[in-house]
Amino acid sequence: MTHHSLRFPEPTPRKRRSLRETFRDPVRAPLIVGLVLLLIGSALPWMRVWLPYNGFFEVSGFERAGDAGLLLELAAVALILTWSQAAWHSRITVIVAGPFILALVCALLLRVANGDANIYLGSLKLQGGNGSILPAFWAANVGAVVALIAGAIHVWRARARLSFNIGLTRQAVAGAVGGVGGAVAGFLMGTTIAQLLTVGSIAAVASSVVVVLGFLLAIIGGWFGAVGAFRLTAPQGNRL
Repeated sequence: MTHHSLRFPEPTPRKRRSLRETFRDPVRAPLIVGLVLLLIGSALPWMRVWLPYNGFFEVSGFERAGDAGLLLELAAVALILTWSQAAWHSRITVIVAGPFILALVCALLLRVANGDANIYLGSLKLQGGNGSILPAFWAANVGAVVALIAGAIHVWRARARLSFNIGLTRQAVAGAVGGVGGAVAGFLMGTTIAQLLTVGSIAAVASSVVVVLGFLLAIIGGWFGAVGAFRLTAPQGNRL
């Protein structure tokens, strides 16, 4: 056999995901749209208020309880899990159910925010003022409901490939404890940094930065804590 007769297989080109393929999925597309709507609605002002001597001004969801900051982070995580090919086709139940669980938390949080907003608007009458809820708040609610329904359908559709067996191992327990510890440490670090950065700022700005940084570092700290504890308790031969 001469070297001219040798034939090597051509390298298989890496398959790229098509946006058309992603948005043609009857479950994935509405889930993405709902989460994007939730993100936009959370970022925009939620109420328009009028008070004597102050005139008209808008109130965002980052003020008072700061619900919008948490909604933004939860919706962003859910959107990442939905957009990722590996997460969308995963066999891990928690990852597949992640968008549904996060959308459920967002829907419940918006219900609480709605009650808080009505209490606040009712209190304005005692000051001779008035106010109304803006469309952005209702858009966030619609997005949460759409994402919740689509997320539930996704879990139901993927149920055949998921494992629902429950078992406790040393690594699983260590990962859970490390994740909780890392999340608490991250939240405390984020709130401390936010307070240092917003010294002298108005209350609305300070509370917004505290919420965003606190929960952002909580998510990062929880991830590092869970992964670190999981690897530390792995058998010696399996450690990376």
